[in-house]
Amino acid sequence: MTHQTGIHATTELRDFFAKARNGSVRLIKVIIEEEQLVLGAHKELARRWDVDYDAFVLPLLDEQQPCYVLYRLDSQNAQGYEWLFISWSPDNSPVRLKMLYAATRATVKKEFGGGHIKDEMFGTVKEDVSLSGYQKHVSSCSAPAPLTAAEQELQQIRINEGEVAQDLLSPASSRDVVGLHPPSMLVPPPPCSQTHPIPVWVLLTVSPLPHPQDACSQDSSTEMMVGGCCCCPSLVEYPSPEEVKTEISVESKHQTLQGLAFPLQLDAQQAIQALKQKKINYIQLKLDLERETIDLVHTSPTDISDLPKRIPQDSARYHFFLYKHSHEGDYLESVVFIYSMPGYKCSIKERMLYSSCKSRLLDTVEQEFCLEIAKKIEIDDGAELTAEFLYDEVHPKQHAFKQAFAKPKGPVGKRGQKRLIKGPGENGEDS
Repeated sequence: MTHQTGIHATTELRDFFAKARNGSVRLIKVIIEEEQLVLGAHKELARRWDVDYDAFVLPLLDEQQPCYVLYRLDSQNAQGYEWLFISWSPDNSPVRLKMLYAATRATVKKEFGGGHIKDEMFGTVKEDVSLSGYQKHVSSCSAPAPLTAAEQELQQIRINEGEVAQDLLSPASSRDVVGLHPPSMLVPPPPCSQTHPIPVWVLLTVSPLPHPQDACSQDSSTEMMVGGCCCCPSLVEYPSPEEVKTEISVESKHQTLQGLAFPLQLDAQQAIQALKQKKINYIQLKLDLERETIDLVHTSPTDISDLPKRIPQDSARYHFFLYKHSHEGDYLESVVFIYSMPGYKCSIKERMLYSSCKSRLLDTVEQEFCLEIAKKIEIDDGAELTAEFLYDEVHPKQHAFKQAFAKPKGPVGKRGQKRLIKGPGENGEDS
């Protein structure tokens, strides 16, 4: 829960809110001026909401100034027309304004009436709050929730159970499916030629066909458990679906997102191969945020003294540098990965994407291209890349043995005489 700023709407804005809730206004823009919520602009009804959306909303968004936009939809609920609440906070706006508008958002909703608001959107670029962006937002909200690996396995088990049960109910079969139960004691079947990880269990009532030479053909029907895979049911002991459970405890390890995997462009892959073969000694890569790819910037020959000049001052980059040096009398050529991020000069989106793509890029380089990286470094200024800095990073100094703390001796001659404690039986006392 965010802390409120104490900013409230003016009387004129409250009156306009009451008028707009009747359905005569299509759009309301609210801004903060002199620590008050005031009306910035408004638009009257013209056509359908989706036709007017981009023409009404996008021109009112300033690249430097945050604002709130309330856009009336054509649908209605019990309280009246439904509205879309947009919080606009561009990347180029001052941090103080971003914090101020973020802390006042709940107040705007309360002043307008939360029951009228159907959806909320937050945007930093116009593409986020355009009509296509709103449609993507609605589709993502209606999408099914993601499943864990155990939930996906259990869902697949249920699907296969339904398919096998439908096959067993076919007219050609002389077996009646009674229900799904776990097995008790079963006879192992002949080995299956394929490996199927999904077991199914069906309790069957088998009615034997009459045969003149079969003495047991006069016996009553027999119940048996048929278990196996979805294509070759057989008598084999498998765990029942009820035994497939998801154990959750303090020691459970949950699957989390390991990072984004933007594909490497062909020229970038060729450059990594050339670096592995030591034909080049430097690679600079960048993210194409629009196409979501990793592109090659250049592979210019670079010395240690030229390395700080390769670091951009206004954008993030990935660098691979072949560090040639001597260590303890041996000549070494070590590949160093450098991730440069010039602080808050980059947008929040760029910082998050570069940070998320880094681990997957390194995994690809080390596993698929088999390129060994000796050291991974993160910097925010190219001036840090000196010869001493690289050497200390690649070959960190081993700390010498740290001597234990020596307790200082007490003062000499100031403690007085040592006190003697006599035991029982001394000085003529009985023990």
